[in-house]
Amino acid sequence: MAIARNVLNFDSSIDYKLILKQGKLFGGVFMAEREIKFRGMKTFQIFSGETRTVWLYGFFLKRGTYGDPGPQAHIFIYENGYEGYRVDEKTIGQFTGFLDVQGEEIYEDDIVSCEDGRQGIVAFQQGTFVVYGRNGKSVGALSELWEIGVEIVGNRFEQPELLELKSKSVGARLRRESTILGF
Repeated sequence: MAIARNVLNFDSSIDYKLILKQGKLFGGVFMAEREIKFRGMKTFQIFSGETRTVWLYGFFLKRGTYGDPGPQAHIFIYENGYEGYRVDEKTIGQFTGFLDVQGEEIYEDDIVSCEDGRQGIVAFQQGTFVVYGRNGKSVGALSELWEIGVEIVGNRFEQPELLELKSKSVGARLRRESTILGF
C-alpha cells in the first residue's frame, strides 16, 4: 500500500503527543505516515435471487472497460496479483489512519461516538478528517476526538437511522451540506 507523508516543522506551542505516536522524526522534521487505502460496497445477487452486499478494502481507481458507459469505480485487492471489483461509487471512503477503541479502522462515512457523548459522521474536509454532528456542524477534528476516545457505531450506508434528525429544517440543512461535502 502507498504511504502518505505529511511534513511538519516543530512549533513549541503544539502538543505532539498524538503525532509522535503515529509518525517518525527525520532530522528535526516530522514525517507522519499512514496507509492509503479505501473501501467500497459491492452489491451482488446470489443464486437464490437474494441480494447481498460486502465491503471491499484496497485501493480505489476509476476505470472503464469494454462496454462500460464510462469510467466506473473499482476497488483493487492484491491476492496473487491485483484484481479489481466494481463498487458503488457513492460508498467509496478513505481510511483515516485512526483506529477506534475496539481496534477497528475508521473510514470516511463511519458514524462514530465519542466517550464524552458527542456523535457524528466522519468526512474529509479542508485537508483533515472531521466529525459532523446531526445539526450539520463540526463536532471536531477526528484527530482531537480520537484522543478522547471514539468508537464506530455504524456507517451511513448500513445504519442511516443513526443519522436521523429530530427537526426537518436541520435535516434539510444537513442533506444540503452533505451534498456539498460529498456525503
